[in-house]
Amino acid sequence: MDWTQARYIVEVEARREPAVVKHRLEACPELEGALSGRLALWVTELRCPRTLLSRQVLSREPEQAIKMDGDDVVGDAFLIPGLVAVRDLELDPSGLNRFVWPSDERVRVPAGWWLARGDPRSTRPLTASLVRFRRDSDGRLGPGQMLVEEDSDGGLPFFRVTLAKELFDKRRDDRDVQIAGLVGACGRLPRSTLRDDGENAFNTVTLQLQARFEEAGIPDWNADDFDPAHAATVLEAFSQPLVEEEED
Repeated sequence: MDWTQARYIVEVEARREPAVVKHRLEACPELEGALSGRLALWVTELRCPRTLLSRQVLSREPEQAIKMDGDDVVGDAFLIPGLVAVRDLELDPSGLNRFVWPSDERVRVPAGWWLARGDPRSTRPLTASLVRFRRDSDGRLGPGQMLVEEDSDGGLPFFRVTLAKELFDKRRDDRDVQIAGLVGACGRLPRSTLRDDGENAFNTVTLQLQARFEEAGIPDWNADDFDPAHAATVLEAFSQPLVEEEED
């Protein structure tokens, strides 16, 4: 909202160790000047709610490798990319929104302030953040059965998919079992805390899911025509047909 033409674009690949973050600025000579003058640096903040970790990694180069190994990162973790001032500086206001920033006054920015900031990115795949499989240790389920319940971990919502003992022990890694659990989780979304009036309506997982469905051109769980099976297979498609279809 501050810049009229500038764009901050970031790519994050967190499926492997170390995570790779690529920053890019477009149409923003004021911030590019701060970078070239070493008044600002690229930054990625690593946060882990379970261990209360918050660590910033600074770089002069637009591509960063972020290490996430060790005991500091347990469970879900997030990468927050951006650009930060490392010295007190003044910005030329010519590229800023004139209804907010006076055009005749330079903007003073203290060291440590973020000049650009991207959305938090989970270090785990979206489906791994949404669904977690557990073994039925209480004997509640009969052979071959599955149960899906909403749960949370450090404020992050997810769906716990409980599998009957022998199903968990023998087939928990089967693609069809995993997608069946994901379909069940999607089926619970309309009645979950992720719905529009729920306490997790603006959670990171919620926003990522909505973005994926919007990108795929399908309704989300707040719509009457939401299809859990379609939604689940947009997130994780079947790798091959379960049975061969016979032609008439």
